[in-house]
Amino acid sequence: MLIDEEFKTIYLNYKIKEIIPFLKELTPKDKKEIAATLKKHINKEWGHNTISVLAALACSKTKDEYEKMRTGFYSIPVELVDELFETDVPDWIGKSHQFLDGFDYLKVLEWEQKGYLTLNDDMWASMLSSSSRKEETLFSYPVTLESHIWFLFEHECNITSIYRDRNWKEILKNLVQENKINRSRVLKASLAAINFNFSKEHNTWFLELFAYLEPNPKEILALQDELFMIFHSTQHSLFPGLLKIISPVITEKDFKTEDFLRATASLMTLPTKNIINALLQVLEKIAKDNKKYHEAACLFLMPVFLNKDKTLQTKVAKIIAKYGDPKSGKVREELAFYTASLLSDAQILLDKFFVESEVIVNKEEQSFEARPWHISQPIASIETIDDFIFLASQVFNNNETYHLGLFLNALIKFNKAFDDEHFNKLEPVFNVAFKRKDTTGFQHLLATFVINYGLLKQKNKLKVLSDAYLGFPALENWSEKRTPFIFKAYQQLLLGVFEFLKENKHLPLLSVPEYTPCWITITTLVDKLKIYQQQGDKPIPFDLEIAWLRVKKINLEKGKQYAKEQLNEEYFDLLKPVFEQNYFKDHYEKEFLDGSFDWKLGYKKIYKWNSTEEIPQSLISIENNTELPENASFLDHLFNSYHTIYQDDLIRTLYTAPYFSGSLAARKYNGDLSCSTYQYDIKGNIKFLDAWLKLNLPFQPAHYLVLSAGLFHKDKTFSGIAFEALINKAASEDFNIQELGIIIGKKINFEWAPVKRFTDGLSGFINLSTSHNHAFEKLLISILTAVEKPVFNLKKLLELYYELLNQNRTRIDDKVAKVLKEWENENNLKKIIHQIKTHERKTL
Repeated sequence: MLIDEEFKTIYLNYKIKEIIPFLKELTPKDKKEIAATLKKHINKEWGHNTISVLAALACSKTKDEYEKMRTGFYSIPVELVDELFETDVPDWIGKSHQFLDGFDYLKVLEWEQKGYLTLNDDMWASMLSSSSRKEETLFSYPVTLESHIWFLFEHECNITSIYRDRNWKEILKNLVQENKINRSRVLKASLAAINFNFSKEHNTWFLELFAYLEPNPKEILALQDELFMIFHSTQHSLFPGLLKIISPVITEKDFKTEDFLRATASLMTLPTKNIINALLQVLEKIAKDNKKYHEAACLFLMPVFLNKDKTLQTKVAKIIAKYGDPKSGKVREELAFYTASLLSDAQILLDKFFVESEVIVNKEEQSFEARPWHISQPIASIETIDDFIFLASQVFNNNETYHLGLFLNALIKFNKAFDDEHFNKLEPVFNVAFKRKDTTGFQHLLATFVINYGLLKQKNKLKVLSDAYLGFPALENWSEKRTPFIFKAYQQLLLGVFEFLKENKHLPLLSVPEYTPCWITITTLVDKLKIYQQQGDKPIPFDLEIAWLRVKKINLEKGKQYAKEQLNEEYFDLLKPVFEQNYFKDHYEKEFLDGSFDWKLGYKKIYKWNSTEEIPQSLISIENNTELPENASFLDHLFNSYHTIYQDDLIRTLYTAPYFSGSLAARKYNGDLSCSTYQYDIKGNIKFLDAWLKLNLPFQPAHYLVLSAGLFHKDKTFSGIAFEALINKAASEDFNIQELGIIIGKKINFEWAPVKRFTDGLSGFINLSTSHNHAFEKLLISILTAVEKPVFNLKKLLELYYELLNQNRTRIDDKVAKVLKEWENENNLKKIIHQIKTHERKTL
């Protein structure tokens, strides 16, 4: 019988007693044949069983070959493996985790003692840490306690896991107490393990082990260098526990205070309060014990003043006031660097450290220069066919929204000059367009336009165009189910361009942006219209309308005069919407023009498995027409685009009608930002807010709602850009900070989002400048007067308000005074309200 047939008979009839004798007799050639049989059948028509895994073990030439054949777990009877190993042990066996995982540490150690295999140190650590037989495991072979147990400290393994009666902290402590292993070595190894860059869980475990062994002061002092080394770890969560270990020996004679201060200096800038609080306790202990370190401790504490947490600053100020020397030049000089970030309570406590009026002058000198979010740059036009071909290759990539205008304008410009050679160079563009046949939205519309143009112009059709002929509709028939009206508007624009191309017209596209991100100057628009006038031709309707919407509203009076000089009455009338102030007001509803939509707070049901949860949400009320007349304008299409507009298309649309983007902001808000618990499309939110800010336009009510959601957002990047926008705009005359405050206050009152998200962000910008402090006070007044009840963390808002009153040296607003009177009996608010009222009495 052939060897593979014999094996099949054993496997299929499960002749377990015959498999080991069979495997022992195999030659290398036979093993190769059995391995091929296994590869062919296993996990297909065959499943794993004891016979197959033993055969895989015996016949695999490499670890990888074995592990591929033995996918999944199937235990192997250890007695059969012992019997197989009597005559043949694969040389790769000690390297295979998948094989060894099926056996206990003691069995593997037995094989190692017999010379069957050799394991690396990390493998021994893994095997020992996972062993479930505690007593038997530790004392069966001397090598376990002499060598293997120390590998647990040097390699990341399962030492942190607890299984039945196996708890390695307890095991190690017992071994130490029974003098089975060296106590000093365990303590030192525990600290050394933390510097091996293990996981956070492992490092925490080893520090806990060190503390669990209850080291005495002498032992801690002997290992203080190793302890100090841990302060350089990136895992800051270790520090509170570490400080707790060190604290009892701080005042000991042999404690290396200067080394400790050097090791922990960088911790003072951390934002984590429990670390700073623990360090402050240690520092005060050092200062109290030894006058020698008074100045060093004071200097060491200074960076905490960069943290805008009132409690932390007050604690530090009290320590400096108690132990610092007001005459010390070093302390005063260092303190001067932090003057701008000092909160009022800390400033009062440290008053004796300042030269008279030093802080006041410093505060008044603070200034902040608000810069435009984006500085417009000229957009270079396309002057050559090669430039056009290069641009065409990017037009589907959504790199810049203005690429589309450049592309269409250049296509009209070079249309007559294109020959087959140029079309061959455009083949990659047609290929990209063809790949868009299964997409949706603007990408599919643009692809349809490009393919239709190629079919129109090229005599000798490229293969891709022939393939695309049946895959794309004619441009005039393009449509999608539930197509947002804005795409139908773009279709009308592209149809107009297509007619120009069919008729070989050589006219400039009016809506091409001249300056980033999307602006057109009135003089350039007039110059382009003059070309139409000279040729007696009419612009594409939606091209003209988009051009109106992109005209930057500067120098319009001069532009109007220039238009009258260059254009006849017929063509001048085409620009009426640009020059007539009330043109759009007479044609469209107010809220769509200025973004002043109503909004309301309520609850949204979230379905989770078999239960529902109600979460707060705020929605903007925005209505849409589901049908438009044939002569509908571009803005009609924009304002009634009630179906999904995806991110890149959203920004394209934003830059098509920059002055009328309130409805887009409203849809973005309702879709992704209406709930603070569940917020979607974070990258899209960031892109949208950034794109809007690049326009450098005054905020509309809908934009304030988007900004408010950003200020409460749990994503640090989005909240960061929202606060950056607030800082940039807060002191501007065209920014209504009171309106933003009312929105925030209403949301806080409804408990729409945690107050702390907002207060943590804002507190970092107190004292940025005098003008900002005054703006923030206005913001807090609006917020507090919109809050109708004591909500969780209201205290933090009041602490910010108190700080701003002190910094601005202003009196309590009458409306705020009224609500404070209502809240003054709330236990957690009594102290801060008392402080605010005390400030009021001082300013009278």
